[in-house]
Order: sequence, then structure tokens, then C-alpha cells
Amino acid sequence: METVSFLITGGVLAPQIKISVSATILDLKETIQNVISILVSRQTLSLNGNFLRNDQVIRDINLGAQLPVPLVLRVEPLPGNPKFIIFVKYCVGDFISVWIRETSSVLELKMEIEKLHGVSAQNITLHHFSHEMSDDYALSEYYIHPGCQIQMTVSMDN
Repeated sequence: METVSFLITGGVLAPQIKISVSATILDLKETIQNVISILVSRQTLSLNGNFLRNDQVIRDINLGAQLPVPLVLRVEPLPGNPKFIIFVKYCVGDFISVWIRETSSVLELKMEIEKLHGVSAQNITLHHFSHEMSDDYALSEYYIHPGCQIQMTVSMDN
């Protein structure tokens, strides 16, 4: 079975996904949902500025020569920018729950953890998909979504 690899760009994270050339864009979106948990209904994919339709078969699309093929993923914001719960796994295996908006910054999440659990924001490091999260980015840039789990480590240096 012939496959193609896609590099999914558009956020800070850039997962690489391999799929059959006989798959549709909808199949690719379902695979993206399985990898980063962003619902298909919130995904828009584009290639070289052209939006891809769910019914398009990958082999019928001019993918160009670059491998992996870079696709831009745009995630539709949640209507009304609601707060939702995410779970932060502490290094000892415990989870803490935090209500937050996807438009909040990583620093704002750290400050919320500090407020709720007394851990200094400057001592917190957060990871999602094994990628250290930078304070200046919005949570949506890391594909944080309702029910998401992220990892937290705490340094005692400061």
C-alpha cells in the first residue's frame, strides 16, 4: 500500500502523520483527531494556500515534491470562548483539574495552577506531547482542548 507523510503545521506542535494515498482528506482529519484529539469538525486543512475538501482523495491532489508534505491545520475556535476543564498530571502521578480558556496563555495556566494549588508559576514547567510549552503562546497553539491532559514538573530552584 502506497503511503504519504504529512507534516501538520499551524500550531507550535507539528506532528507527522503517514496515511494511504487512497485515503480521503476526511480520513486524514480523523487520523489527526486520533493523534492530537482535535475534533474533525474543528479542523480545516490547506496545502499551498488551497483549502482541502473532505471528499478529496489524497492521490488526486498535487502534493508537490517536498516530503513530508506540509499541511496547515487551522482549528476552529470554540464558540463563545468558553472555559473548559483540563487535567494537569503532576510528576508524582496525581492529576489536578483546571478550568481555563483555549485562548489563555501558558503563563496564565501556570498562574491559575499557582492560585489553586500554591505552586509558584515560575517553578512550573508544562509539557504537551513531550514538548515543553512556552509561556508566551496561547494554549490553542498546543492544541489544548476540553478534557486534555498535560504534564507538569516543578523545580525547587527559585
